[in-house]
Amino acid sequence: MSRSISRRSALTAMAVATAATVVGPVSAPAEAAGAAGDPLPLVPLRVPKLDQGAWQQPDSKIQWMRDNKVSMFIHWGVYSAAAQGEWHMFYSKTGPTSYRAQYAGSFASQSQSYNPAAWAQLAKDLGAAEVVLTTRHHEGFALWPSRHPNAWTTGDTPFPAGTDFVKGYVNAVRAAGLRVGLYYSPIDWRYPGYYDVSGAKPPNPALTSDCVLPNSVYPWNYEGSDPAGFDYHENARTMKNEVYQSVKELVTDFGAIDDIWWDGGWLAQQGTDAAGSFFWEPGQYRDGGNGWQVDTAYGESEWGTGRPLGLTGVLRQHQPNAVSNSRSGWVGDYDLDEGSGVPSGPIRYGRLVQKTFSVGGTWGYSGDSAMPFSQALGLFVNSFVRDMSVLVNVGPDATGTVPSKQAALIRQLGGFMSANREAVYNTRGGPWNPVDGQYGFTFADRTVYAHLLAGYNGGSSFTTPSLGDANVTSVYDVVSKSPLSFSTTGANAVTVTGIDRTRYLDDTVVAIVLDRPVVPTDIARGCPTTADSAETSHGNVAAHAVDGDTSTRWCAADGGTGHWLQVDLGSVRPVTGARIAWEQPGKAYRFRIDGSADGSTWSTLADQTGNTTAAQVRTATFTAQTRYVRVTVTGGLDSGTWASIRSLEVYDRRFLDPSLPNG
Repeated sequence: MSRSISRRSALTAMAVATAATVVGPVSAPAEAAGAAGDPLPLVPLRVPKLDQGAWQQPDSKIQWMRDNKVSMFIHWGVYSAAAQGEWHMFYSKTGPTSYRAQYAGSFASQSQSYNPAAWAQLAKDLGAAEVVLTTRHHEGFALWPSRHPNAWTTGDTPFPAGTDFVKGYVNAVRAAGLRVGLYYSPIDWRYPGYYDVSGAKPPNPALTSDCVLPNSVYPWNYEGSDPAGFDYHENARTMKNEVYQSVKELVTDFGAIDDIWWDGGWLAQQGTDAAGSFFWEPGQYRDGGNGWQVDTAYGESEWGTGRPLGLTGVLRQHQPNAVSNSRSGWVGDYDLDEGSGVPSGPIRYGRLVQKTFSVGGTWGYSGDSAMPFSQALGLFVNSFVRDMSVLVNVGPDATGTVPSKQAALIRQLGGFMSANREAVYNTRGGPWNPVDGQYGFTFADRTVYAHLLAGYNGGSSFTTPSLGDANVTSVYDVVSKSPLSFSTTGANAVTVTGIDRTRYLDDTVVAIVLDRPVVPTDIARGCPTTADSAETSHGNVAAHAVDGDTSTRWCAADGGTGHWLQVDLGSVRPVTGARIAWEQPGKAYRFRIDGSADGSTWSTLADQTGNTTAAQVRTATFTAQTRYVRVTVTGGLDSGTWASIRSLEVYDRRFLDPSLPNG
């Protein structure tokens, strides 16, 4: 490509132009059937971001997480033999040599009876689509025989020859028809260099009090007699080498992987994951000038170019369909909301967020305890209505057995998922924001599912927000399938009565079936498109603007203004507005939308030629009868910005984009 574009994720912003209401070229459309209520919300767009040279996966490659909603997490390692949680090594300040001597033998003998098929079955009982296993936690023990010379693994004494827990897990999960997720922690408490990657004497910045021993400024895990003379910088580089070797093995030795779940890009347990990215180099490439070079034997280079790959680059090269989270210091394909706090506030617009929590008191094994069902279900449902997925953790003991109380809770949650599956799987959160502690919504096609929570105080009746231009055709209880009585109220809202809230008090689900799709349909999707110019050498053709994929785009062949993109709706039809996702964030694109019934006589539908608002996603509302819709880019193009559209959507129903100001 002949231009240089900076697309750092920090520039990402989603805003809306002031909506333009313009009379169309022929006449206003007739009002759709149904009383005119408030416009129904669209699903906000997710536009992939570029960070550290690597693009987020497109929607098509994260859709399975959105559709399947639930995954099961397993924390299992040598810490399971200690039976005090996965952070026991750190909290007890047990040095690496002593920790290994105390617990490795016990774990080696007990773990031989682990049964990964039982894990897979428990995940199926939950209704999960994926299982994620901790292949290496912060204690540094790898559940497979890693080949780095400094690794601590199942290939070491006292583990029997051939022990490979990851291989057995992967095979069992695949045999059960589930997706494979591998957790990996770059953090490794066996390395004092983790706490002082720069090698400053003493560490700078100073270590927090929980990371040192009493009366010391040096890392708690240093085991020699001269902490001030230790080469922390080189020790950190060795740790980084092991990370790269481990990741290379995980993405090449076990077949297709669906999810790499990073945990911990932060350094010395301070700051953010992103703040540690200078050290780990988690993006697409590594820097030849980086102060902690990865040895050729442990790193990997890009096929064809020979450029040294960063962690995401290694992942993408071998597992191009896999997703990964944001905990490596790279932006991630999805975000995390970690812990037992109940999600609150609005729908998580424009991104996929995974709620992850443990049903036990710790993530790793610390006895047979589990949170109450109502608490766990509250975490589930408050995630679903906010368009989030869930990763729920169990902590098996050293034999691999999930504690009975945790297993019982997982199966109880699975019972809810099975009974209410139509209101959870293959749905999206919304279309309206939830009311904290009261209720929320999911939807699919023509059905809205109202989730009435334990705190809902409306008794056995419920009134929806305005249904816009839609009519209700039926209402029923999702679990029993029994029909429910309903009546239309003001602003085209619907009141449902006779709801039985005794079955699942923490989430009673009511299905409200409409006579048209809940969310207005993009009528331009897949329609014929033309443009006056296209960057065909890079495949950025006109059709990409209406393919429903925000990772593809139409782009003009040069950086000039006046270039246009046109979609043919097939016949003259009512149009109420358009939504445009431009190629780049943070740019004040100027444009005009025109319409035509015959392709020759054009009228202006929306005029944004004077726009000064920098926004990647824009909406414009207008009223018209038209067959052709044309977007002409009239300005706002700097040296790195061309006329380029990721998505052009056209609607024939009143709409708003709730993620945008004035949307």
